[in-house]
Amino acid sequence: MYKRLIMLLFVVSGMCVIHVFAQVSHVSINSRQFDVGQQALLKMNLVVQNDDGAALNFYTRQQIDGEMQQQKLMVQPINRFLVQLSGQQIITDPKAQLVVTMNGHDGVILLAVLALFDAPLSFNSAQLTKVPMPSGSAVIVNQSASVRVGVTSNNVEQADVASESHLQSQIPEHCQIIKDNSDTLWRIADRYKGQWNTSVYGAMLAIFEANMLAFSKQKIHLLLKGVPLHCPSPQILAQYNNQAVDRKVFEVIQAKHASE
Repeated sequence: MYKRLIMLLFVVSGMCVIHVFAQVSHVSINSRQFDVGQQALLKMNLVVQNDDGAALNFYTRQQIDGEMQQQKLMVQPINRFLVQLSGQQIITDPKAQLVVTMNGHDGVILLAVLALFDAPLSFNSAQLTKVPMPSGSAVIVNQSASVRVGVTSNNVEQADVASESHLQSQIPEHCQIIKDNSDTLWRIADRYKGQWNTSVYGAMLAIFEANMLAFSKQKIHLLLKGVPLHCPSPQILAQYNNQAVDRKVFEVIQAKHASE
């Protein structure tokens, strides 16, 4: 018997949290790397059951010459909880929206409709500093999709290079995090957040992404004692630059892992 899907959706400052029968825990716009008159390019936070978001679809919706037009976006994974979206159509409508749907048993389910230009503009484009996926992770969406590199401006590219160079100068190669066995993930992140120019939530997510084998069963609340931690790379840290979004993503991931 088909179980009815229950959806709770709320939007606060560009953030969207969704509960759909425990399949989708969280989806939100992390940041956008484009403006009106450019092709769509943005990052999405994504927390789904079994880290598999293959059933999700992302579209831009805008009004052109009095007609509503919709375009499906290409998707490229960045890590287990972050994907890059890109489109070939120029976005000219300042009221353009991002539409998120899921393929369900009885057809397509609408999950969210978000205002594209309410999302924060960020020069930390993960597309330009793409991070390899950890082996075994399964957040791949539309694996055949390729992200077009030439849609950002020179200013964006220069800002990314400058940001990465600044972080690189602060994080030496083969850097290891100093900790003792009494340290919690929160305490470590709180100690390093200033040096890494991020929030405590962004630091926790970055540590987790860079050291998944240091967590029992790869769960964010099960940090192992006596296991060395490597410093996150500048590319990883550049993904976590929005405290409000990073906090929500961390809380959703923590609740998801605790319930498994």
